[in-house]
Amino acid sequence: MLSRFGINNGEIIPVCVMATMSSGKSTFLNAILGEEILPEKNEACTARALAVLNQPGTAEAKAYIRKNDGKNYAVDISYPSTVSKINADENVLDVLIVKDILTLENTDKAIVLVDTPGVNNSGDLRHAERTKEILEHLEKGIIIYLLNATQLATNDDELLLQMVVSHVKHHKDVKLIFVLNKIDMLDEEKESIQNTMENASQYIKDHGIDGFEIFPLSALSAKVFRLKLNEKRLTKTEQRYLDQCYQEYQDESKSMLRFAHSYNQMNKEYFVNHKRVSEYALRRAIENTGIVEIEKEIGRLIISSKRQLPENIDELNEYVNLEGVYSRKRRTKNPANYSGRINWICKKCKQINGEEQSCLYCKAPNVKWRAV
Repeated sequence: MLSRFGINNGEIIPVCVMATMSSGKSTFLNAILGEEILPEKNEACTARALAVLNQPGTAEAKAYIRKNDGKNYAVDISYPSTVSKINADENVLDVLIVKDILTLENTDKAIVLVDTPGVNNSGDLRHAERTKEILEHLEKGIIIYLLNATQLATNDDELLLQMVVSHVKHHKDVKLIFVLNKIDMLDEEKESIQNTMENASQYIKDHGIDGFEIFPLSALSAKVFRLKLNEKRLTKTEQRYLDQCYQEYQDESKSMLRFAHSYNQMNKEYFVNHKRVSEYALRRAIENTGIVEIEKEIGRLIISSKRQLPENIDELNEYVNLEGVYSRKRRTKNPANYSGRINWICKKCKQINGEEQSCLYCKAPNVKWRAV
Protein backbone atom coordinates (compact mmCIF):
# COMPACT_ATOMS: atom_id res chain seq x y z
CA MET A 1 0.00 0.00 0.00
CA LEU A 2 2.70 2.51 1.00
CA SER A 3 4.67 1.76 -2.15
CA ARG A 4 1.83 3.40 -4.09
CA PHE A 5 2.81 6.66 -2.40
CA GLY A 6 6.48 6.21 -3.33
CA ILE A 7 7.51 4.95 0.12
CA ASN A 8 9.60 1.80 0.47
CA ASN A 9 7.66 -0.73 2.57
CA GLY A 10 10.94 -2.21 3.76
CA GLU A 11 11.63 0.97 5.72
CA ILE A 12 8.34 0.78 7.64
CA ILE A 13 7.20 -1.24 10.66
CA PRO A 14 3.50 -1.93 9.96
CA VAL A 15 1.08 -2.36 12.87
CA CYS A 16 -2.14 -3.78 11.40
CA VAL A 17 -5.34 -3.76 13.45
CA MET A 18 -7.63 -6.62 12.43
CA ALA A 19 -11.06 -7.66 13.67
CA THR A 20 -14.58 -8.38 12.54
CA MET A 21 -16.97 -5.51 11.92
CA SER A 22 -17.73 -3.14 14.82
CA SER A 23 -15.18 -4.61 17.22
CA GLY A 24 -13.85 -1.11 17.85
CA LYS A 25 -10.82 -0.95 15.52
CA SER A 26 -11.20 2.72 14.63
CA THR A 27 -12.04 3.70 18.21
CA PHE A 28 -8.96 1.83 19.41
CA LEU A 29 -6.71 3.61 16.91
CA ASN A 30 -8.23 7.02 17.68
CA ALA A 31 -7.48 6.37 21.37
CA ILE A 32 -3.81 5.79 20.47
CA LEU A 33 -3.75 8.82 18.16
CA GLY A 34 -5.26 11.01 20.88
CA GLU A 35 -7.82 12.57 18.55
CA GLU A 36 -10.71 11.50 16.34
CA ILE A 37 -9.12 11.13 12.92
CA LEU A 38 -10.49 7.80 11.70
CA PRO A 39 -14.24 7.50 11.06
CA GLU A 40 -16.29 5.61 13.67
CA LYS A 41 -19.80 4.24 13.14
CA ASN A 42 -21.88 1.33 14.41
CA GLU A 43 -21.87 -0.22 10.96
CA ALA A 44 -18.89 -1.11 8.79
CA CYS A 45 -17.27 2.23 8.03
CA THR A 46 -13.76 1.42 6.80
CA ALA A 47 -14.28 0.72 3.11
CA ARG A 48 -10.53 0.59 2.48
CA ALA A 49 -7.40 0.35 4.57
CA LEU A 50 -6.51 3.64 6.24
CA ALA A 51 -2.85 3.96 7.18
CA VAL A 52 -1.40 6.41 9.72
CA LEU A 53 2.35 6.94 9.33
CA ASN A 54 4.25 8.21 12.35
CA GLN A 55 6.40 11.24 11.52
CA PRO A 56 7.87 12.88 14.66
CA GLY A 57 7.66 16.65 14.67
CA THR A 58 4.62 16.90 12.39
CA ALA A 59 2.58 19.88 13.59
CA GLU A 60 -0.78 18.77 12.16
CA ALA A 61 -2.07 15.56 10.63
CA LYS A 62 -2.19 15.55 6.83
CA ALA A 63 -3.82 13.07 4.46
CA TYR A 64 -2.50 11.82 1.13
CA ILE A 65 -4.87 9.90 -1.13
CA ARG A 66 -4.45 7.86 -4.29
CA LYS A 67 -7.39 7.97 -6.69
CA ASN A 68 -8.36 5.61 -9.47
CA ASP A 69 -6.90 8.07 -11.98
CA GLY A 70 -3.50 6.87 -10.74
CA LYS A 71 -2.60 10.23 -9.21
CA ASN A 72 -1.80 11.15 -5.59
CA TYR A 73 -3.27 14.16 -3.81
CA ALA A 74 -2.79 16.00 -0.51
CA VAL A 75 -5.87 16.79 1.60
CA ASP A 76 -6.35 19.04 4.63
CA ILE A 77 -8.07 16.94 7.34
CA SER A 78 -8.40 19.60 10.02
CA TYR A 79 -12.20 19.31 9.78
CA PRO A 80 -13.60 16.28 11.68
CA SER A 81 -15.76 14.93 8.84
CA THR A 82 -13.10 15.09 6.12
CA VAL A 83 -11.69 11.57 6.53
CA SER A 84 -15.23 10.13 6.55
CA LYS A 85 -15.92 11.88 3.24
CA ILE A 86 -12.67 10.57 1.78
CA ASN A 87 -13.52 7.07 2.97
CA ALA A 88 -16.93 7.27 1.28
CA ASP A 89 -15.43 8.37 -2.05
CA GLU A 90 -15.49 5.38 -4.42
CA ASN A 91 -12.75 7.00 -6.51
CA VAL A 92 -10.23 6.82 -3.64
CA LEU A 93 -8.07 3.69 -3.63
CA ASP A 94 -5.71 4.31 -0.70
CA VAL A 95 -5.48 6.75 2.20
CA LEU A 96 -2.25 7.65 4.02
CA ILE A 97 -2.34 9.98 7.03
CA VAL A 98 0.93 11.43 8.33
CA LYS A 99 0.98 12.36 12.02
CA ASP A 100 3.26 12.58 15.04
CA ILE A 101 2.02 9.66 17.19
CA LEU A 102 3.02 10.83 20.65
CA THR A 103 1.62 7.91 22.66
CA LEU A 104 3.76 5.08 21.28
CA GLU A 105 7.17 4.38 22.75
CA ASN A 106 10.17 4.40 20.39
CA THR A 107 8.42 6.85 18.07
CA ASP A 108 11.72 7.64 16.35
CA LYS A 109 11.04 4.46 14.38
CA ALA A 110 9.06 4.45 11.15
CA ILE A 111 5.75 3.02 12.32
CA VAL A 112 2.52 2.86 10.32
CA LEU A 113 -0.81 1.98 11.95
CA VAL A 114 -3.28 0.32 9.56
CA ASP A 115 -7.04 0.27 10.12
CA THR A 116 -8.29 -2.65 8.03
CA PRO A 117 -11.86 -3.20 6.77
CA GLY A 118 -14.23 -5.37 8.81
CA VAL A 119 -14.34 -8.72 7.04
CA ASN A 120 -17.94 -9.61 7.89
CA ASN A 121 -19.61 -6.80 5.97
CA SER A 122 -22.00 -8.85 3.84
CA GLY A 123 -22.97 -5.74 1.87
CA ASP A 124 -19.49 -5.28 0.42
CA LEU A 125 -17.28 -8.31 -0.27
CA ARG A 126 -14.40 -5.98 -1.11
CA HIS A 127 -13.86 -5.48 2.64
CA ALA A 128 -12.78 -9.10 3.13
CA GLU A 129 -10.75 -9.09 -0.09
CA ARG A 130 -8.84 -5.96 0.94
CA THR A 131 -8.04 -7.32 4.41
CA LYS A 132 -6.85 -10.60 2.87
CA GLU A 133 -4.66 -8.67 0.42
CA ILE A 134 -3.05 -6.68 3.26
CA LEU A 135 -2.39 -9.87 5.22
CA GLU A 136 -0.82 -11.63 2.22
CA HIS A 137 1.67 -8.77 1.76
CA LEU A 138 2.58 -8.57 5.45
CA GLU A 139 6.00 -10.25 5.79
CA LYS A 140 7.12 -8.46 8.97
CA GLY A 141 5.48 -6.26 11.56
CA ILE A 142 2.73 -6.55 14.16
CA ILE A 143 -0.89 -7.67 13.99
CA ILE A 144 -3.18 -6.40 16.75
CA TYR A 145 -6.17 -8.73 16.77
CA LEU A 146 -9.22 -7.23 18.47
CA LEU A 147 -11.73 -9.55 20.07
CA ASN A 148 -15.18 -8.27 21.01
CA ALA A 149 -15.76 -9.16 24.67
CA THR A 150 -19.52 -9.10 24.13
CA GLN A 151 -19.44 -11.41 21.07
CA LEU A 152 -16.71 -14.01 21.43
CA ALA A 153 -16.22 -16.86 18.96
CA THR A 154 -18.65 -15.83 16.23
CA ASN A 155 -18.44 -17.66 12.90
CA ASP A 156 -16.97 -14.61 11.18
CA ASP A 157 -14.34 -14.21 13.89
CA GLU A 158 -13.45 -17.91 13.64
CA LEU A 159 -12.72 -17.54 9.92
CA LEU A 160 -10.65 -14.37 10.34
CA LEU A 161 -8.67 -15.76 13.28
CA GLN A 162 -7.85 -18.94 11.36
CA MET A 163 -6.55 -16.85 8.47
CA VAL A 164 -4.42 -14.66 10.77
CA VAL A 165 -3.02 -17.60 12.78
CA SER A 166 -2.09 -19.45 9.58
CA HIS A 167 -0.27 -16.38 8.28
CA VAL A 168 1.65 -15.78 11.53
CA LYS A 169 2.78 -19.42 11.70
CA HIS A 170 4.36 -19.07 8.25
CA HIS A 171 5.91 -15.63 8.89
CA LYS A 172 8.16 -15.62 11.95
CA ASP A 173 8.76 -11.85 11.66
CA VAL A 174 5.06 -11.09 12.14
CA LYS A 175 4.17 -10.69 15.83
CA LEU A 176 0.66 -11.08 17.22
CA ILE A 177 -1.03 -9.14 20.04
CA PHE A 178 -4.55 -9.97 21.24
CA VAL A 179 -6.82 -7.27 22.64
CA LEU A 180 -10.12 -8.06 24.36
CA ASN A 181 -12.03 -4.87 23.65
CA LYS A 182 -15.39 -3.58 24.93
CA ILE A 183 -14.63 -4.98 28.36
CA ASP A 184 -16.66 -2.10 29.79
CA MET A 185 -19.79 -3.40 28.02
CA LEU A 186 -19.91 -6.61 30.07
CA ASP A 187 -22.71 -7.13 32.56
CA GLU A 188 -20.55 -8.20 35.50
CA GLU A 189 -23.59 -9.52 37.36
CA LYS A 190 -23.80 -12.21 34.66
CA GLU A 191 -20.16 -12.68 33.65
CA SER A 192 -17.01 -11.37 35.30
CA ILE A 193 -14.07 -9.84 33.46
CA GLN A 194 -11.89 -12.68 34.76
CA ASN A 195 -14.16 -15.36 33.30
CA THR A 196 -14.36 -13.51 29.99
CA MET A 197 -10.56 -13.29 29.87
CA GLU A 198 -10.28 -17.03 30.54
CA ASN A 199 -12.85 -17.82 27.82
CA ALA A 200 -11.01 -15.60 25.34
CA SER A 201 -7.68 -17.24 26.21
CA GLN A 202 -9.13 -20.70 25.68
CA TYR A 203 -10.66 -19.60 22.39
CA ILE A 204 -7.21 -18.47 21.19
CA LYS A 205 -5.54 -21.67 22.43
CA ASP A 206 -8.12 -23.73 20.53
CA HIS A 207 -6.72 -22.17 17.35
CA GLY A 208 -3.21 -23.46 18.04
CA ILE A 209 -1.65 -20.35 19.60
CA ASP A 210 0.46 -20.68 22.76
CA GLY A 211 2.53 -18.19 24.74
CA PHE A 212 0.44 -15.20 23.65
CA GLU A 213 -0.39 -11.92 25.38
CA ILE A 214 -4.02 -10.81 25.71
CA PHE A 215 -4.88 -7.33 26.94
CA PRO A 216 -8.31 -6.34 28.31
CA LEU A 217 -9.37 -2.92 27.07
CA SER A 218 -12.07 -0.28 27.05
CA ALA A 219 -11.08 1.60 23.88
CA LEU A 220 -14.03 3.99 24.13
CA SER A 221 -13.12 5.02 27.67
CA ALA A 222 -9.46 5.46 26.70
CA LYS A 223 -10.48 7.60 23.73
CA VAL A 224 -12.71 10.03 25.62
CA PHE A 225 -10.09 10.40 28.38
CA ARG A 226 -7.44 11.18 25.77
CA LEU A 227 -9.70 13.66 23.99
CA LYS A 228 -10.28 15.45 27.28
CA LEU A 229 -6.59 15.38 28.17
CA ASN A 230 -5.65 16.80 24.75
CA GLU A 231 -8.41 19.43 25.03
CA LYS A 232 -10.23 18.14 21.96
CA ARG A 233 -13.93 18.71 21.38
CA LEU A 234 -16.27 16.05 22.80
CA THR A 235 -19.79 15.42 21.54
CA LYS A 236 -22.62 15.51 24.07
CA THR A 237 -22.73 11.70 24.03
CA GLU A 238 -18.97 11.47 24.60
CA GLN A 239 -19.17 14.01 27.43
CA ARG A 240 -21.93 12.00 29.14
CA TYR A 241 -19.89 8.84 28.75
CA LEU A 242 -16.80 10.60 30.17
CA ASP A 243 -18.75 11.72 33.22
CA GLN A 244 -20.08 8.19 33.70
CA CYS A 245 -16.88 6.18 33.24
CA TYR A 246 -14.39 8.53 34.93
CA GLN A 247 -15.42 7.53 38.45
CA GLU A 248 -15.35 3.86 37.48
CA TYR A 249 -11.76 3.98 36.21
CA GLN A 250 -10.63 5.91 39.27
CA ASP A 251 -11.45 2.73 41.20
CA GLU A 252 -8.23 0.67 41.31
CA SER A 253 -10.29 -2.54 41.45
CA LYS A 254 -11.42 -1.74 37.88
CA SER A 255 -7.87 -1.25 36.61
CA MET A 256 -6.72 -3.13 33.52
CA LEU A 257 -3.08 -2.57 34.44
CA ARG A 258 -0.65 -5.47 34.66
CA PHE A 259 1.72 -3.48 36.85
CA ALA A 260 1.67 -0.11 38.54
CA HIS A 261 3.16 3.04 37.04
CA SER A 262 4.28 6.16 38.84
CA TYR A 263 3.71 9.70 37.67
CA ASN A 264 4.98 12.98 39.01
CA GLN A 265 2.14 15.07 40.34
CA MET A 266 0.83 17.36 37.61
CA ASN A 267 -0.77 20.72 38.27
CA LYS A 268 -3.14 21.06 35.31
CA GLU A 269 -6.83 20.53 36.06
CA TYR A 270 -9.86 19.51 34.00
CA PHE A 271 -13.61 19.60 34.62
CA VAL A 272 -15.29 16.18 34.59
CA ASN A 273 -18.86 15.74 35.79
CA HIS A 274 -18.77 19.33 37.16
CA LYS A 275 -15.76 18.56 39.36
CA ARG A 276 -12.10 19.56 39.15
CA VAL A 277 -9.80 16.60 38.45
CA SER A 278 -6.02 16.70 38.18
CA GLU A 279 -4.01 15.71 35.09
CA TYR A 280 -2.49 12.93 37.19
CA ALA A 281 -5.94 11.55 38.00
CA LEU A 282 -7.04 11.68 34.36
CA ARG A 283 -3.85 9.93 33.22
CA ARG A 284 -4.42 7.22 35.83
CA ALA A 285 -7.93 6.78 34.47
CA ILE A 286 -6.48 6.37 30.97
CA GLU A 287 -4.07 3.71 32.27
CA ASN A 288 -6.92 1.87 33.95
CA THR A 289 -8.71 1.46 30.62
CA GLY A 290 -5.88 -0.83 29.42
CA ILE A 291 -4.75 1.23 26.39
CA VAL A 292 -1.32 2.12 27.85
CA GLU A 293 -0.25 -1.50 28.26
CA ILE A 294 -1.03 -2.20 24.61
CA GLU A 295 1.01 0.83 23.52
CA LYS A 296 3.93 -0.41 25.62
CA GLU A 297 3.68 -3.87 24.05
CA ILE A 298 3.79 -2.32 20.57
CA GLY A 299 6.86 -0.37 21.62
CA ARG A 300 8.51 -3.46 23.11
CA LEU A 301 8.10 -5.39 19.84
CA ILE A 302 9.44 -2.47 17.83
CA ILE A 303 12.45 -1.63 20.00
CA SER A 304 14.76 -4.19 18.39
CA SER A 305 14.32 -2.60 14.96
CA LYS A 306 17.07 -0.29 13.69
CA ARG A 307 15.03 1.23 10.87
CA GLN A 308 14.86 4.99 10.63
CA LEU A 309 12.26 7.18 8.99
CA PRO A 310 12.05 6.66 5.21
CA GLU A 311 14.34 9.05 3.36
CA ASN A 312 11.72 9.73 0.71
CA ILE A 313 8.95 10.76 3.12
CA ASP A 314 9.39 14.43 2.11
CA GLU A 315 8.31 13.56 -1.43
CA LEU A 316 4.71 13.53 -0.13
CA ASN A 317 4.93 17.33 -0.11
CA GLU A 318 4.98 17.27 -3.91
CA TYR A 319 1.39 15.99 -4.17
CA VAL A 320 -1.32 18.25 -5.59
CA ASN A 321 -3.34 19.84 -2.78
CA LEU A 322 -7.10 19.15 -3.00
CA GLU A 323 -8.01 22.07 -0.75
CA GLY A 324 -11.77 22.57 -0.56
CA VAL A 325 -12.70 19.26 -2.24
CA TYR A 326 -13.55 17.35 0.94
CA SER A 327 -13.89 20.36 3.28
CA ARG A 328 -14.21 24.13 3.28
CA LYS A 329 -11.13 26.06 2.21
CA ARG A 330 -9.08 26.64 5.31
CA ARG A 331 -8.22 30.18 6.34
CA THR A 332 -4.59 30.79 7.15
CA LYS A 333 -2.37 33.65 8.20
CA ASN A 334 0.37 32.40 5.88
CA PRO A 335 0.70 35.16 3.24
CA ALA A 336 1.80 32.55 0.70
CA ASN A 337 -1.60 30.86 0.72
CA TYR A 338 -3.75 33.79 -0.45
CA SER A 339 -6.12 32.84 -3.26
CA GLY A 340 -5.07 33.57 -6.80
CA ARG A 341 -1.39 32.82 -6.22
CA ILE A 342 0.75 29.88 -7.32
CA ASN A 343 2.14 28.04 -4.33
CA TRP A 344 5.67 26.66 -4.17
CA ILE A 345 7.47 24.57 -1.59
CA CYS A 346 10.97 25.44 -0.45
CA LYS A 347 13.23 22.40 -0.77
CA LYS A 348 15.37 23.63 2.10
CA CYS A 349 12.81 24.21 4.90
CA LYS A 350 9.75 22.51 3.28
CA GLN A 351 7.50 25.56 3.85
CA ILE A 352 4.85 26.74 1.37
CA ASN A 353 5.52 30.09 -0.35
CA GLY A 354 4.02 32.35 -3.00
CA GLU A 355 5.97 33.82 -5.91
CA GLU A 356 8.46 35.78 -3.82
CA GLN A 357 12.11 36.07 -4.83
CA SER A 358 13.21 34.22 -1.67
CA CYS A 359 11.64 31.94 0.95
CA LEU A 360 9.53 33.80 3.51
CA TYR A 361 10.91 31.52 6.22
CA CYS A 362 14.55 30.56 5.58
CA LYS A 363 15.30 33.17 2.85
CA ALA A 364 16.53 30.52 0.38
CA PRO A 365 16.37 31.72 -3.27
CA ASN A 366 13.35 30.51 -5.22
CA VAL A 367 15.53 28.47 -7.59
CA LYS A 368 15.41 25.85 -4.82
CA TRP A 369 11.62 25.68 -4.87
CA ARG A 370 9.20 23.37 -6.64
CA ALA A 371 5.53 23.88 -7.53
CA VAL A 372 2.73 22.31 -5.42
